Amino acid sequence: MIVVLTHDVDYSRRGPGLDHILRRRERFEEWVVERVLREGFNPYFGVPRVVEVEEGFGVRSTFFFRAFYDDGETVEGYAGVIRDLLGRGWSVGLHYNDPGRVGEEKAFMEGVLGFRVEGTRGHFLRVADFSVLRELGVKFDSSVVYSRGGCDARNAGFFDAGGVVEFPVTFMDAYMFTYDGMSEERVTSFIVSCVEKLREGGVKLATILWHDSSVYMRGGRVYPEVLRALSRFELLDMATAYRMVAGNEL
Repeated sequence: MIVVLTHDVDYSRRGPGLDHILRRRERFEEWVVERVLREGFNPYFGVPRVVEVEEGFGVRSTFFFRAFYDDGETVEGYAGVIRDLLGRGWSVGLHYNDPGRVGEEKAFMEGVLGFRVEGTRGHFLRVADFSVLRELGVKFDSSVVYSRGGCDARNAGFFDAGGVVEFPVTFMDAYMFTYDGMSEERVTSFIVSCVEKLREGGVKLATILWHDSSVYMRGGRVYPEVLRALSRFELLDMATAYRMVAGNEL
């Protein structure tokens, strides 16, 4: 059984700002808030923490970055971060904002970063036209969700969407802690038991979406525990999983 690890980077490099964080301070432990006030620490920039955790388990994942952020910043603010990720074995895709402007966003990201984007995911899981993605040279996408709660086999595996390999989102941190109302104590066992159930049902792959902005928050901070519990399975980034699908290895 393969578990694909992915992260959406929803906020620009500078984050949502002090007021935003303080209005939501109950989401964080006090030491995080103290660092915010003392050092200007941005707890919404969780990429380094994700990398640290995954490196500790010897695994890699895929990060989806937006070309244009809500505060006017662009992916250019992450250029150094992305080059470091790529150089260390992680993969990177486009987290497109507007399904109708994927081409513009993809071209901008490629122009800034100097590499061809092959993987995409829609912001808020808004799905673009697969024929448009194919024409743009997208090889794989991960934006489809059939249900927001529970352990649903429709949200697992992969399928051919007209020439684009689609990896539905099996687990998303935000859904588990909102729609399912799941506690920190339960989330790890839920994911593992669901993966086991899917495997027993003949499913070969499941995909996790864990936002980098959540790894310092209550709930999202259990990501290391999740990886530890999933280490019995094969943990891959999405680009590697795509190559296995394309090579008929799955």
